[in-house]
Amino acid sequence: MVEINLLYPGKQGGKARSYGFASDLIKDLNLSVILEAMAGRDEFIYQSCRAIMMNLISDVEVLKFRQQMVNDAINNEEFYEELYRLAGAAVESVEKNKGKGKQGTREQSKTQQIYSSLQLLLIEVKYLEKVKDIMRSDAAERSSGMMAFSQNLKELCSDEFVQIMQELVDSMAFLLRGGRIVVTAGVGGGMKCSDGVVSQLEPFDVQKKSRILSLLQKWVRFLSPECIVLRDTACVQEAAQMETNALHYLLECFQKLIVELQDFFEQLKYQISFYVGCARLHHKMEQLHMRATFPKVCQGTDKMDAQDLYELSMALTTLRTPVPNSISDDCHLHIISGANQGGKSTFLRSVGIAQVMMQAGLFVPATYYASPLYDMILTHFTRREDSSMNSGRLVEEMKRMNHMVNMVSAKSLILMNESFSSTTEKEGSLVADSIIRALFDSGVTVWMVTHLYEFASRLYQRGAPGMRFMCADRREDGSRTFKILDGEPQETSYGMDLYQEIVGTL
Repeated sequence: MVEINLLYPGKQGGKARSYGFASDLIKDLNLSVILEAMAGRDEFIYQSCRAIMMNLISDVEVLKFRQQMVNDAINNEEFYEELYRLAGAAVESVEKNKGKGKQGTREQSKTQQIYSSLQLLLIEVKYLEKVKDIMRSDAAERSSGMMAFSQNLKELCSDEFVQIMQELVDSMAFLLRGGRIVVTAGVGGGMKCSDGVVSQLEPFDVQKKSRILSLLQKWVRFLSPECIVLRDTACVQEAAQMETNALHYLLECFQKLIVELQDFFEQLKYQISFYVGCARLHHKMEQLHMRATFPKVCQGTDKMDAQDLYELSMALTTLRTPVPNSISDDCHLHIISGANQGGKSTFLRSVGIAQVMMQAGLFVPATYYASPLYDMILTHFTRREDSSMNSGRLVEEMKRMNHMVNMVSAKSLILMNESFSSTTEKEGSLVADSIIRALFDSGVTVWMVTHLYEFASRLYQRGAPGMRFMCADRREDGSRTFKILDGEPQETSYGMDLYQEIVGTL
């Protein structure tokens, strides 16, 4: 059957790798907000987009293929929506009729089960013709992935193939209209049928003979010296079993095709749904006047260049673009400190969201974005203590960090937000220092928002190429600009800020 390679070029799906902690990544980066914008109210699109986005692409050619497909979906939104609707209708119709075939008691005749399966084939061939009609559109010839799919469909499911299938199905459909199978057989030992051969298939029209002609034929056969009248004999039972066996044999010839066509429509619906979600998200961003760009891959370098990068999940929640930030460097370690409520965590999430979207083949929320491809993206955000924890927060943090360290390589990216904040400043700084130094020395790229001033200050004083220290901008009057600027580590909170927050101005 036709292979549907719309997510990856050819059979390169193995080049995508699943995220180690997908649930944590979605929660920490608020990706559910983005997934909801992609899905609208369609739960299937939500789940398919979630599954596909949680497999990061680290191959440049695969990424280019996916970006081209996403761009094609944006420019041909109606075509993709219609293809998704049709594939969904086919899947729904097949599932509905499969349910009908399973209804009834165990005593339901095997013949009726065969009829139900034949009905599935009739439905599948009908929808296959509709898919072929849609693929004749000019919109099916605008991307390499869709063109390859269209060509495979033409070659393996040509018009001649569909016509032959329709004729075969029609010839079998006579059973649904009261036709019959004529079997010629001899009588063997024990009055059992032997040497059975399917002589012919008689459609219902053949049985619309005049009663006189039917009676004459019956009496001619009865008066024939070769005629044997079967009543309650084993031969009658054998004849009935032979009919059922013949039907089963005919069904087996179609059974593989029935399964393959069902899988075809399910895969088509799944893969197209992702591009429908991408087009819907882009359309929503356009309506809200939010910027988007397709990112570029920095090959042979670790340089990252982001211009006017903003946090998309916040933008979709507030329906306006947050304060953007720009950054360009090839550092492996970014330490971000400074005033509370200054935009540090928002900036960290904007980096994570952009990278996840990039490595899923999507556009990113920025005017320009270029970055290397990572083989794994992990988040380590602080957690509030809850009933799901089996021990204290620090122990839970260390367990999660241990699992993450076992998964990373020199080509991985880790985003850390207020990690090790569940203990004292001194103890947290010691823990953070040993872990961050080990990750940095191993070549792992780390972005860290921290309130541990002692740790950040010590690291800043030590200094090393590949490190960059940034802080949330705070004006003299205590107001925040939500810009992240270069600067030496700062205390997280300010006494006057806390005083005004708690007591207020007099």
